[in-house]
Amino acid sequence: MASLFLRLILVVVVVVAGYFFWPHRSSLNVFEPAQIGELEVEVWRLAQKKNSRDLFFALYRIAEGQYRLPPLAAISFAWHTSDAILTFERGADRADQERALAPLQRALGILNDQTHAGFDVEVIARLELFGWMLSEDKSKQGQLVSAIAEKKALSYGLSAADCGPAAEEFSKARRLARDGRWNEAVKANTAGWKRLKNLITVQTQEKQGKKRE
Repeated sequence: MASLFLRLILVVVVVVAGYFFWPHRSSLNVFEPAQIGELEVEVWRLAQKKNSRDLFFALYRIAEGQYRLPPLAAISFAWHTSDAILTFERGADRADQERALAPLQRALGILNDQTHAGFDVEVIARLELFGWMLSEDKSKQGQLVSAIAEKKALSYGLSAADCGPAAEEFSKARRLARDGRWNEAVKANTAGWKRLKNLITVQTQEKQGKKRE
């Protein structure tokens, strides 16, 4: 009986070790638009409620499931991103909200390192924080679209002009989420991710074509 128990323990240890330490092919490009579109809106909803536990798990699902980060890196990414979001949400003024920049940079640094994306962490973090600020002001939707387009372009090596239509959808989704229209926000956000995925696919095909020449 003791021998069987020890064998079961060994199996559990092996499975857990395999889960945490099995090599992962992390990438910003492997996301599924419908899944990440819904998860991101869920993050916004939980951020408004300041639900730290569920927010962490939603962010973990994005990191591990959509970008395929190794579990330990996904945990760290989710922890720092959750800290940044809640710091921003609880900020009484702009100075308080700026404190979200440090944990946001740490989270994006992990994402950049794991995916080998090669983006400028500080620039992307500032654009992301700027986008959060603009999302709170209905009169600045144009600026929000531009900020999102620039951030996506720099993250994925695309042009801001090409990212414009996707950014329009992302901006619309944030506006709908702010008004509590969650189902509509998911549809708009998913549409944005689908447009971005199409751009990435075209970019990949062009790169492969050049290699064959």
